[in-house]
Amino acid sequence: MGIDPEKSPLVKKVFELYATGNYPLHSLANWCVEHNLKGNKNNKISISSLQKILQNIFYIGLMKFKGEVFEATHEPLISKKLFDTVQEVMAKRGKKKDIRKHHFAFLGLLSCGYCGCAITAEIQKGHHYYHCTKKKGPCQEKHYLREEQLTEQIKNFLQKVSLSSQDTGKVLAALDSEQEQAKQQAKVKVENLKKQLSQVETKLAKLLDVFLADALSTEEYAAKKQEFITQKVSLKEEITDFEQKGLSWLEPAREFVLSLNQASKLVETENKEEMTTFLKNIGSNHILRNRQLIFSPKIPFNLVAERSEASHQNLTFPYWCPREESNL
Repeated sequence: MGIDPEKSPLVKKVFELYATGNYPLHSLANWCVEHNLKGNKNNKISISSLQKILQNIFYIGLMKFKGEVFEATHEPLISKKLFDTVQEVMAKRGKKKDIRKHHFAFLGLLSCGYCGCAITAEIQKGHHYYHCTKKKGPCQEKHYLREEQLTEQIKNFLQKVSLSSQDTGKVLAALDSEQEQAKQQAKVKVENLKKQLSQVETKLAKLLDVFLADALSTEEYAAKKQEFITQKVSLKEEITDFEQKGLSWLEPAREFVLSLNQASKLVETENKEEMTTFLKNIGSNHILRNRQLIFSPKIPFNLVAERSEASHQNLTFPYWCPREESNL
């Protein structure tokens, strides 16, 4: 049985959101309701169901039967790399529950620029205000910042790194034109990966012979087989990556361009939760000092923002990226 083609884009998005580490299970459950993603019986997806989905190897093209792992016939919905990231995030989160009386979009993003304490939020006269928790004692940061003002500061930065959908299409087309050359340069790497894949397949065949000769217990055979099949999946993904994407810089370059376009869309939609996730993904050390948001964007975003600020205009193709970063 394959994956429901109507649900598959949403299920894939669930994996991608959880992998960021910024979406606890209860938030994902709410996201599923908002996007009308339901279970097999057309019922609401519960938190426990989400856990099962996120841990199900079915989505990377594998199946488990009587404790033994098999390669399935359906196409994988997500990469093993994404699946592994999700498992790491889940392991780190453990069984912690994030229950809040009120929802503040930017809570968890900022720390105080003076004392290092977390920035908390509260409601006053119907408005959300952010301020230092002052858990370490008196703090220089005595100001409260309204959420509307913080949102405007975030939008101002996003505007500097925004690329329109039209220019995004042009940039992606330019990158695609280099893909063929990149594939040729990756040919040697692909050949080596295929040799490794062949070796793993040989080991799998030999493992079965050893098991049939009663040299291994059922448990030992199942464990070793799962190890080899996992290696096969990883190698196949690497081979596909090199064959389809060419040099390793191409995919990060595409992701970077799409991130610039995402910034443009966030300015338009003002989705505050996604703004928080975006800022966490593109930078670090987000602080609030004297009512000002300050953080350290990753190098490509920082260079783009600086160029945009210096030229006092939005990004346009072909000047979408500084020359120094053209070989991302």
